[in-house]
Amino acid sequence: MDFIVTKDFYKRSYVLSGKKVFLYRFCDTGFKNKWCGLWAMPHKFLEFFAFKINDEWLSPDNCKTFTHNETSSSHVFEIDGLSAKEFLFVPEESKSLICILTIHNSSNEQKKIILDLQIALNIRDREENWYERKYDTKILENKSVTTSEKGSFVFGSFPSGNLDLVQKYCEHYPSGERQNYFTPCTYSNSLKIDPNSKEDVLFIFSCGNNEKEALLNYENSMKTLGSNFVEKEKKYLGLLSNSNLKTNVDYIDQLFNWSIINLEKLAFDSNLGYGYFAGYPWFTQFWGRDLGWMIPAVIDYGNFEHAKESLKTLARFQSKGNIPNTIFINGRTDYRSIDATPLWIIALHHYITNSGDLSFLNEIKANLLQAIEWCRHRDKDNDGFIETSPKETWMDTLDRSGKPVEIQVFWVEAMRRAGDLIKLLGDSKGSGLIKEESRRVASKFEKEFWNKEENFYFDKIDDGKIKTINPIFALFFDLSKNAEKVLEKIESDEFSSPFGVRTLSKNEDFYNPAGYHTGSVWGWTTALAACAEFKNKRTEKGLNYLNILHNYLNQNCIGAIGEAWNSENNDLILVKENLKEEGCNLQGFSSALVVRCVDECMLGIKVNALDKSIIVSPSLLEGMKITRRKRVGNDIVDLTLQRKNNGLEVKYKSKDNIRYRIIRDQKL
Repeated sequence: MDFIVTKDFYKRSYVLSGKKVFLYRFCDTGFKNKWCGLWAMPHKFLEFFAFKINDEWLSPDNCKTFTHNETSSSHVFEIDGLSAKEFLFVPEESKSLICILTIHNSSNEQKKIILDLQIALNIRDREENWYERKYDTKILENKSVTTSEKGSFVFGSFPSGNLDLVQKYCEHYPSGERQNYFTPCTYSNSLKIDPNSKEDVLFIFSCGNNEKEALLNYENSMKTLGSNFVEKEKKYLGLLSNSNLKTNVDYIDQLFNWSIINLEKLAFDSNLGYGYFAGYPWFTQFWGRDLGWMIPAVIDYGNFEHAKESLKTLARFQSKGNIPNTIFINGRTDYRSIDATPLWIIALHHYITNSGDLSFLNEIKANLLQAIEWCRHRDKDNDGFIETSPKETWMDTLDRSGKPVEIQVFWVEAMRRAGDLIKLLGDSKGSGLIKEESRRVASKFEKEFWNKEENFYFDKIDDGKIKTINPIFALFFDLSKNAEKVLEKIESDEFSSPFGVRTLSKNEDFYNPAGYHTGSVWGWTTALAACAEFKNKRTEKGLNYLNILHNYLNQNCIGAIGEAWNSENNDLILVKENLKEEGCNLQGFSSALVVRCVDECMLGIKVNALDKSIIVSPSLLEGMKITRRKRVGNDIVDLTLQRKNNGLEVKYKSKDNIRYRIIRDQKL
């Protein structure tokens, strides 16, 4: 799945990542802000690098083509009768960046090439800007080894070139903030390239917490270069194959596949546990709320093992029942979230029913019970509704203290799913009690939150006039009895624009089309609107919202859906309280909701590996035929769904020849 860019390089960025490091850079070769470079969280290591061939830098001025796919990226340059390709790759399990520079002489005479490379290091914490730390550099067996108290960086090439120590400290101002960088050495190499021939030079950039680890990463990357690339490519192709989707609607298939790739790009294996970052380049933490939405998507495309590990990581940091809001890779933990805990319960249920892993349910039983009790204790006045403190919801730039609408939806759904899980644990009485509790709160929710005058839900019970996008969650979790009225409002220009779905009605006094939570378009709110349309059999409208997301798949980060953008002019600069900046360029929320939209809403698939049943309730246009490969427990099932003559035809084939009960056209 190649994306090829031939213009507007400067506007677009890209991410290459493994489970240990990621590279963020612009398509025109630029390292334009303080988030660009090579990172091994919680530290940044490489600030920038640049090649020079015969006194001409490879730069935006001579970059002609950029290509990006699941595993690698390439910049192609043309200079003075030569072409050069900079191929970049990040191994899955090593803290390294691999670069292969290919110089092609297409002329009829031999060319002498002088190749130089400039490297700039900035080994710092994520939150740091300027610092006074010093570096120490040495040349060790044709490798440059640089160390500071924050970590170590190793650079080398094959064939090896000339390395001369420089050890120069400089300052610059990417993103307008004062930063320092360190040039450890100069690199130079002399090459002779025959007519119509080419030469490859391999460069390895490796990092670690200390010199020993950085050198080990370097040596491993050098030894396993070919196998690393093959294994990574095989892994991604395997993921796409085992979650194969064919709709014959190109934009859906492409959007779905890239959403899977981007979620896997966000996967990170840390000393604290396995998880998925919320987004690149700066949301490089494990967010409980985000994982609550992302883990079910990871399950939907069949990566049960890493979904399970992510659930365990959140449970490991649970405090008095509360699932953390944020786990920073340096070990710091924040708990200011009202929704991470109920969403964790919902994600746990999704894992158990899809995987059939009852042993894990028994293992994590105490965490489940503590999570339920923590939610109950947030009902301060015993009316069944959970209360929140300021800035604890996903709209964390706003004070939504009280009883926000979506939090009650999450709690009702969490009780429903907890009831199922408690029954699986053998407590039928406890299951019945919490199920009854969920029904009482659900009934009360509709009475208390429905605004008859506006035909919409209140954002909070005590704040009735404000209309936010948050009622969409009641449709996603099948709680609303007024879905059509809500959708009519969301489809209107109060919420929908040509660029997606707004966070706030444009009729509100404090509406701002660039406002982070006060009027901008979000990728995930647009995907949520598509979900709601499909769930209510408004197929064309659901497809339209997905098409909008596909249109902006490359608007900033190649192959990715961003976080948010201006709802009236599509500008990327947002207003966040007293700050103006772009939204996150590759955001997990957005990718997760695309996967879930297709699987759980458009196709209406609900898997239960425990009783070997598959519910299919698709929202398809007449004649649409969909094939979808799903993992059910340890089995792989190929489903074929077709809407034909106002009926639904369902076929399936089990790899393990398991017989499943197929339930058609029922409401999830």
